[in-house]
Amino acid sequence: MKCYKAKWIITAAGEILEDFGIIVDEGIIVDILPNDKTDLDEKYIKDYGNAVITPGFIDLFTQYQFTDIHISKPQTFKNKLKRIFKTISLNYNFAGIPADNYSRKWAGILRDYFCLDRNEKITSFKHGITQAVINGTTCFAQVSKEFKYFEVINKLPVKNYLFFEVFADSKDKSKKTFKYLRDKVEELVWHKGENTHIGIMLHSISGVHRKLWELFSKYCRKHNMLLLTRFAESKDETEWLEHGFSDIDILQKFMGYRKISPYEQGINPVEYLANLKVLSNKIIAANANYATETELEELAKTGAEYVYQPYYSEEICGKKLPLATVLKYFKENFGFSNQSFVNNNYSLLKTALDANEGNVLSVEDIIKYLTIYPAKILRLANSTGSVEKGKDADFNVFKLDDGENYKDIVKHIVPYAVYAKGKKLVKNGEVRFSV
Repeated sequence: MKCYKAKWIITAAGEILEDFGIIVDEGIIVDILPNDKTDLDEKYIKDYGNAVITPGFIDLFTQYQFTDIHISKPQTFKNKLKRIFKTISLNYNFAGIPADNYSRKWAGILRDYFCLDRNEKITSFKHGITQAVINGTTCFAQVSKEFKYFEVINKLPVKNYLFFEVFADSKDKSKKTFKYLRDKVEELVWHKGENTHIGIMLHSISGVHRKLWELFSKYCRKHNMLLLTRFAESKDETEWLEHGFSDIDILQKFMGYRKISPYEQGINPVEYLANLKVLSNKIIAANANYATETELEELAKTGAEYVYQPYYSEEICGKKLPLATVLKYFKENFGFSNQSFVNNNYSLLKTALDANEGNVLSVEDIIKYLTIYPAKILRLANSTGSVEKGKDADFNVFKLDDGENYKDIVKHIVPYAVYAKGKKLVKNGEVRFSV
């Protein structure tokens, strides 16, 4: 049994505690007591002094496999040659299309990624995880269509959700994809560790044939499984839905898929998914950058939950929703994603602070949107997301300067220490776990 003391504890459960300590036994918080009432032997007490303890942070949408794509170049002759041909294909297919186009940007990302070998991809993936944990992330939702990352994730000391991403360009392909992934997921469920959870990621309205939407929405409802999707995140997607075609078709061709057509044109994204009986409180929608306020209101009414990706939305999609708008429709029902292809920021706290224009959120509320609210979205709030008795000891420690209080956590960004189930994973930037 150990005790971790600090001047401040932001519990994310509605309390700011001053001069309290967390009592941890076998990775579980068994009590939270005033500092002067902890009677453990001193060798079992870690007093961080003028510091803030917060719950560990939760990232609702990660693709750590892309972490190093701009710095890791193909090393083998085969992959160098592959990159040359992919670049020729990209330039040919997207001739005349501006470099800032959403579909063209994604084609460039995928070209860089698929020209790396297996070891380079895994190294990139592990690098992203390590940097995230250093910055206080103790739970994340990873998106990938590749099963090779399961073995890495399944050994991690932090909680994680692995959303398997799927595409399908026809009815027949939908049936084959569904059967294969269903069987694979049901096999992996028997091998996953206690920190790992599995969900389904249907790439987007424009990247998945209606048959696969129907099959997996029914499957996820039956098995009480979470379903994640990109939602109206780009102008290319909304144009595809309105006209039946857009630059999305070029991206699909570049990826080796046939053209997908909407089952009905001229309806909005909410109506499109509602007609497929997809929308419910089991679906998590990311971005919605090009949804109208009416559509956002309709989406919120279905109970769907929301992922806010401010960096990614600006960099790749060319537009992001203001935080005030997100709060208007998804108050207490969204969390942040730190994904970025441009900056090297791995701090969810900095992401939230940068998005908090006009200080619409207090420090206490920012912490909630990084902890307890996303924990509820991932259905993990019974074990993480707040500093409470009976929950796992997943928490961060931020050291403060003399005279500072808990609100000054915004000046420090990177935690001094990171714990998961009572195990110290990071101390002063030094990693104490292996990936």
